[in-house]
Amino acid sequence: MQPPLMLARSLTTLDLLSGGRLDVGLGLGWMPDEYTAVGVPWQGRGRRLDETLDVLRGYWANDVFSHQGPLFTIPETVVGLKPHQRPAPPVLLAAFTQAGLRRVARRADGWLPVAMPLPYLTGMWATVLEGAEEAGRDPSTLRMVLRVNPELTEEKADPERLPEAGTLEQYVDYARAAAEAGVHELFIDFGQSPLGPDERADMAGRFVEGVRAG
Repeated sequence: MQPPLMLARSLTTLDLLSGGRLDVGLGLGWMPDEYTAVGVPWQGRGRRLDETLDVLRGYWANDVFSHQGPLFTIPETVVGLKPHQRPAPPVLLAAFTQAGLRRVARRADGWLPVAMPLPYLTGMWATVLEGAEEAGRDPSTLRMVLRVNPELTEEKADPERLPEAGTLEQYVDYARAAAEAGVHELFIDFGQSPLGPDERADMAGRFVEGVRAG
């Protein structure tokens, strides 16, 4: 929902300042109210994302750039700064629908799903890999980067509740199983927990140690 030219410039700055450590994660969102709040129509959001990707790729690839599309018009402009990563920072897309997964396969450098039961995750990933082959891309170049938003419990949760909720030890086991199932990277977000900053840092350290110990 950001103007794509401004997004491209902001991401370029972040990539340069980080020395090429930027991964760009984009998604369509799931709440129509968020679109209403910023005056952007909910309908046609897939086309909006596609054109945004066109602008990002074109801006990063050229010294002088212009764009004329159904949603965005950008007059000829001198690009100036380029990202540290060439030809562009990797773009990961969050998606769960068939159309979204096919977009990942055609256009992205990887998939950015949220934690779910692993049979569902691997099934969706298979759709991405199949779509990449159909699009003439090498599926082995795509990454699956899994986001985990834990709801930590004191007592061991019913396995059917994972990964919605569980103990830290259960999330460690989930992370190990996810790696075995083909997840390339996993990041866990303790920011939504009621823990304080020091407790979150301690929990993150225990999680990393638990995964490495496996």
